[in-house]
Amino acid sequence: MTSYLFRTNKTSLTNNQLLILDVIFDGGAKPSMLRQRYFAEQWHAPSHSLSDEQVNSTIKQWLIDGVLEVHSGEDGRYVTMTQAGGDMWAAERCPIWDRYCTERYPATIRDRIIMSVTAVAPGIRDDFLRLWPENPPRVRRATIRDPGLIAWHPFSAIYVGLATYDDESQSMTPEEFNAWLPLRQEWMARVESERTWWRSVRELQKFHNV
Repeated sequence: MTSYLFRTNKTSLTNNQLLILDVIFDGGAKPSMLRQRYFAEQWHAPSHSLSDEQVNSTIKQWLIDGVLEVHSGEDGRYVTMTQAGGDMWAAERCPIWDRYCTERYPATIRDRIIMSVTAVAPGIRDDFLRLWPENPPRVRRATIRDPGLIAWHPFSAIYVGLATYDDESQSMTPEEFNAWLPLRQEWMARVESERTWWRSVRELQKFHNV
């Protein structure tokens, strides 16, 4: 189930435990959302096979061992990695930090998509802005201090890009959509072929399997 994911086997983490850490290395999660029944849909990632009881006992032990810490938010309690937990995860997955980026979509206005990308290196940000928007974007770039992109792994600087572009699929007729779909598939194949970044452990595999 998980053998295709690169790991060094330098720690005592099981494959199932490592899959849980994979989805929270860059943020936090409610313990309930780490249960097997929700995992694949919630995280769009390979799921572990632990029972709810095993997940709960694993989280409790990690809190005792200092791998995770608990926080309280508006929606309840959630867990995040500590420095020790992050170091343990990184020892297994070997993240290539200068290729890391993340993107979000703060708004869509009148069939226009607004997307922001945050990267650890300017070249990665620019590659993402060049490849990811499906339609020619209007782009702005900036360099900022690290706002805590990875809480347990600070960076000297963060490179941000903001792109605004048309979302043509929103106003297509069924016939236009059918004609557009093969073009989208070609675009997705091109992005994967030329991709220089990773946002998840699954995407990281490209650079460990070269």
